[in-house]
Amino acid sequence: MRWGKLISSVVLVLLIASLSILAPGCVDEEEASHASGGTWYTSYDEALNLSAESGKPVMIYFWADWCMYCNKYSAETLSDLAVVEILGEYFVLLAIDVDTDQEGTASIYGVRSMPATVFVDSDGAVLEVVRGHVPPSIFIPVLQKVRAMET
Repeated sequence: MRWGKLISSVVLVLLIASLSILAPGCVDEEEASHASGGTWYTSYDEALNLSAESGKPVMIYFWADWCMYCNKYSAETLSDLAVVEILGEYFVLLAIDVDTDQEGTASIYGVRSMPATVFVDSDGAVLEVVRGHVPPSIFIPVLQKVRAMET
């Protein structure tokens, strides 16, 4: 096993474990997939359905185990307390591992590099795109902008 993959796996396990301790019931381990901030779904259709029911936009996080910038983005930005709070309250979260993307979601949105974060409404229409690793200071204003949009 490559060191990078081992480290990212350990980080993922620690993040999920810490969320389970801090907020029991917040993370369903069968549905959780990557990063933190609430329940992360892995089904595109389920996320869109939840978006339609809740009126919340979907944040699709495209990532891969081997992507060092994905690991950095997850550890520094998606785990930031302010980001976690906003994500958990105002977004339906969808994480897509591009190496196992059987629904072809990455292709639908033209994702060719990771990390990529695509915000969509309940119909799948793109609201905003963030490419690459960005720090919380840049990501939070994007979250606020998308949150203010009608979905």
